[in-house]
Amino acid sequence: MICEFSDNIGLHSGTSGIALFIAYYDRVIRQNNEVNQKVIDILEHNSRQIDFGQTQHTICNGISGFGWLCEHLRRLGMLVREDIEFLDDLDSFLYKQMMIDIRSGNYDFLHGALGVGTYFLSRLDHKEVLLYLTELFTELEKSAILCDNGAVKWISVIDSETGKKGYNISLSHGMSSIAAFLIRLHYLNFETETVDRLLTGTVTYILDQNTYTDGSLSHFPSLSIDSSNGDNYSRLGWCYGDLGIAVILRKASIALKNDKWERMAIEILRHSSNRRDLSKNAVHDAGLCHGSAGIAYIFTNMYLNTKIKEFKAAADYWLNVSTQLAKHKDGFAGFKAWRREEFGGPQKSYFFLDGIAGIGLALLSQQNIDENAWNECLLLS
Repeated sequence: MICEFSDNIGLHSGTSGIALFIAYYDRVIRQNNEVNQKVIDILEHNSRQIDFGQTQHTICNGISGFGWLCEHLRRLGMLVREDIEFLDDLDSFLYKQMMIDIRSGNYDFLHGALGVGTYFLSRLDHKEVLLYLTELFTELEKSAILCDNGAVKWISVIDSETGKKGYNISLSHGMSSIAAFLIRLHYLNFETETVDRLLTGTVTYILDQNTYTDGSLSHFPSLSIDSSNGDNYSRLGWCYGDLGIAVILRKASIALKNDKWERMAIEILRHSSNRRDLSKNAVHDAGLCHGSAGIAYIFTNMYLNTKIKEFKAAADYWLNVSTQLAKHKDGFAGFKAWRREEFGGPQKSYFFLDGIAGIGLALLSQQNIDENAWNECLLLS
């Protein structure tokens, strides 16, 4: 697997995601909790990349993603603390980068401060980490924009090419990821009153973006109403739109004991379970991010959590679609990640977010429903 040794050592789009899949494959299929030599090779490669000057810090493409992997393998019992002591020397650097990001308005989960914050949430047994999280939360609160109805929103770059700013409500890059982060803080009893107030305001703003009327494709636009250029619909997938938002809405409803939010989350998920047109829902491949395996995985989890039969039927449907999308003779296990033709067309990918590492993890979870802890790095747990 040549891609294992990519310069990208991150979790979602780099070598760490491949190692995550291999580790779970051993646990589920081989019933073996020992660290696979391929995983060790990737860990050593990633460490060398840092020694050689790798400074990318994000969870998607960089050091905090590698760090999250190391801590996750430790929690699984595959590594011990001594194996990952080198992270102690990286925390100060990652803290500084996280604060640069949040102070510049880059809260983005995949490519900014909240991804690094998620790494630090995996290291709560280190005394400095609580201070780091406190400073992140303080800056997040300071940058919040209060609306007249008590809703809270955050502005961010929504077009990297033009630098255009707006309000993003998605799970991958937007305010749903802020809500997910606040939910984690809530369960840590971290500044509970302020966290709960911000969480309530964030959810209120997201719900204010609901544009659903009878016959609508989706409940939410990809961004916010003010930022969507009139496109009041969104694709079906983890990254943008109804599925990610509904999962976080339900998690928030449980945390804050809000039955109205839970009913809304279930309504959105029921509607999404009937969205079966691949073209209308922009489903072109099987990847976790915006493909059929990711959709199947979310519906499987929702079925396990709610026992609502429509969610099981939707999961089965999208699993079947995933097998049909394994159609490329030169693909990895038949799979390719979709790209527009002007960008080279479908491409082979080993990686977590768009490639077979993520597809494999979604399928492994169908084999053993108890092996789901990895979904923390998708903000689903």
